[in-house]
Amino acid sequence: MSEPSVSKSQVTDKEEIAWDFEGARRHHLRRGLLMTPAERLRWLEETVEEMRQLQGLARRGRRIGA
Repeated sequence: MSEPSVSKSQVTDKEEIAWDFEGARRHHLRRGLLMTPAERLRWLEETVEEMRQLQGLARRGRRIGA
């Protein structure tokens, strides 16, 4: 996925420091709003494809011993 570019002037000092749960949530929401509809659709399609590849892997488990 290509990340939308955010210039340093768009990021305040408070945003750089606030990496708690709410700060991360605000960051993700802001990034989503900066993306164009086409970029958001591409991100969604890539995410769905990644999830399909992982689907059911936890059920297989690992072999114990060798």
